[in-house]
Amino acid sequence: MPRRVSRYYIIFACVLFTLTSHRIYIATVGLSKLFQSASPDDIYKLEFYPRFSERITSETKIASYPRVAPTLSNLRTLDESKLPYQCGIIFFYHIACTGGSSMNRWLGKEKDNNENVTYWTHWGRHDGVQDKFIIGMEKQVKDLAPQQWRIVHAHGFSLFPNTSEPYLYQWREEVERQGCGFVMTTMLRDAIGHTISQSKGMINPNYTLDTYVNHLEPENYNQRGIFNTQIDYLVYNRGPRNQHNATKEEKVRRAMELLQRHFDVVLLSDYKRFTEIILKVTGWNPVGMRHANVFNGELNFTERELNKIKTLTEANGDVLLIDAVKHIYYGHLDYLLV
Repeated sequence: MPRRVSRYYIIFACVLFTLTSHRIYIATVGLSKLFQSASPDDIYKLEFYPRFSERITSETKIASYPRVAPTLSNLRTLDESKLPYQCGIIFFYHIACTGGSSMNRWLGKEKDNNENVTYWTHWGRHDGVQDKFIIGMEKQVKDLAPQQWRIVHAHGFSLFPNTSEPYLYQWREEVERQGCGFVMTTMLRDAIGHTISQSKGMINPNYTLDTYVNHLEPENYNQRGIFNTQIDYLVYNRGPRNQHNATKEEKVRRAMELLQRHFDVVLLSDYKRFTEIILKVTGWNPVGMRHANVFNGELNFTERELNKIKTLTEANGDVLLIDAVKHIYYGHLDYLLV
């Protein structure tokens, strides 16, 4: 004999269904309005640029340039048919612990061994350096004479690419307007190895590793920290760091966007290729590059500490950045796309 269902159960089921349907509708409409109210450009500007009142230059200039994905077809490249350039600026953006000291010294030796080459840098370890760097760069990009080259070295606190990007457009346009080349370059390296290399800085103050990498903990996303990983140095330098808690994927997207827009030479621990490219661009007489700022001490870590370095470096986006650079600039894993 079939079991009878109380009419109260039926009424309860109908009410429950009605309420659930209403909640789903409200949630769907609410989410759609939420996403409609904030366009991708609005989200982008909120994350990567301070308020208008805090901007030195107008965001109109940035908005006039297309934002395209960094693929092999639209990467900034050098026109080899025009090399060597007759004059120009080599702008070396020096990321700490990437072999930059050796590159910087080599550039200085090239200045000493070639005519009409000058060298200028301004960096430090405190806020306020960028303002003076920008003033100095305004002079560097002016009045380039034929056969004249100027080397510019940017390092700690020199320039915060994330918020000072308009200057990079401005400086390139000014140099190219004079018929000269503006060649921006940087060097990167293995992500985990870079963090390990940076840890040598904890020896003299006698920090523990936990203290030294504390700013890389997810809850400390906007702390500057004692050192910067490569992605943070590339995007923020030593300026304000990830103030809006961007995901690691968004940080990598921004880093690759900066590389694609402004850097002509991006390399991974490839110092021989660096010298070859710069010599081809400038026509300088070659000199050898020697290692500089070499650490001769010992770094000893427990398994727990090594795992922590690996985990935090990956969570910060650095491993993903290097993977992206390998793919975009070196064709890593391209065979999988055939």
